[in-house]
Order: sequence, then structure tokens, then C-alpha cells
Amino acid sequence: MAEARKVFPMQTFVSYLRGKAGNYNQDVLELLSFVTQKQVDKELAPFASAMSKAWIYEQHPELARLGKEEVRELGENVSILSLPADVKEEVDALFDKIAEYKKTIEEQKAKLAEYEGIIEENKKKIAALEAKVADYEAQMKEEGEKKIIASAAKVDEYIKKVDDLLAKIEEVKKHGVVTVSGEGAPAAEAEAGAAETGETKSSEAKPEFGFGGDISDGEFGF
Repeated sequence: MAEARKVFPMQTFVSYLRGKAGNYNQDVLELLSFVTQKQVDKELAPFASAMSKAWIYEQHPELARLGKEEVRELGENVSILSLPADVKEEVDALFDKIAEYKKTIEEQKAKLAEYEGIIEENKKKIAALEAKVADYEAQMKEEGEKKIIASAAKVDEYIKKVDDLLAKIEEVKKHGVVTVSGEGAPAAEAEAGAAETGETKSSEAKPEFGFGGDISDGEFGF
């Protein structure tokens, strides 16, 4: 890029000056690189174009009237100079600032990628912990249900024992004795027979000696 002047095909100027905005083909990129004395790619082309267009029109005012019918009249090639030194300094400063921005953006992208990697790693760790917690909760729930079932069985057993005890208490209230498996009945009958015999003996008539008196009264019937 050391030349001060360079010749480009007229079609390159037509594409650059009359083409669709943002449509930078390789010929146009070479034109902008020469004018700015910078390596211009499609990302930098809009900035280089803004700095170069006025300089090109200043050298060739006839290009401002450029149309399809006038291209042949202007010739097949156009010779132009690169930017003057004072403008070139402004371009250098602008491109340096853009380079800084690009570097900062790339660093931020790298840092963002690093953070995203950390986030993904933490997500995996959290998922693993959540799985462990879910397994622990399921285990505790299962053990709790087993304890509840065992406790319920014990409660049923205690209730049955209490019911049996209440039934025996009611039997005592009604009969005065608790019969357990048929035992105790003979004893109760014996006690009842003894009581009945005692009553019979006490009610028997006192002995008489045929004299019309009772010996216990001191009378002998004389």
C-alpha cells in the first residue's frame, strides 16, 4: 500500500458509489484499503467508506454525476490518490479506537463464555444435589411409612388388650367372679352349696324330749 496513486476499473467505482449500501465486494474493499492505507474488511468497510467518499469526489467531481449512460464517456479506468497525511492521521486514530473496541468485545465474549461454563457446571452440581435430596426424601418417606404401619399394628394390639380387659371387668360386675377358660366354676358351686347347707342347719327344729318343753328354756315338762 505504498503507492500514492492507483488506477481502478470504472466498474469498481460504479459498485462503490452507486451500489447498494453495505454491499462491499472484493474490488470495493481493495479500493477502500488503498484510499485509507489500511487493511479494510467488510466489518471496517462502512467506516472506511465514510472517510473515503468525499476524497474521491474531490479528485473526480464528474463521478458525482455517474450514471450507466455516462460510464463509457468517462473511460474504463479511474486513477485516484490515497488520503492526505492529515486525514490519514484521523483514519489511523479511528481504526485504532475500533481495534480497541473489538479487542474489548472479544475479551468480554471470552469472559462471558467462561461464566457460561461456570454456570453450566453449577447447574450440573445443583442437579446432582437435587437428585440426592429427592432420593433422601423418598427414603425417609418410605421409612416413615414403615414406622407408621408398625405403630398402627401396636396400637391395634393394645386396643384389643384393653377391650379384653373391659370385657372381664363387665363379667366381674355381673357375676362377681371371672371365669377364665371354664376354670373356677366348681369352686363357685361348692361355695354356693356350703352356704345353702349352713342355712338348712340353722333352720332345723331344736330337739324335744317328749315332755312338752325345750331344754334350752330350762323347762322339763313336769
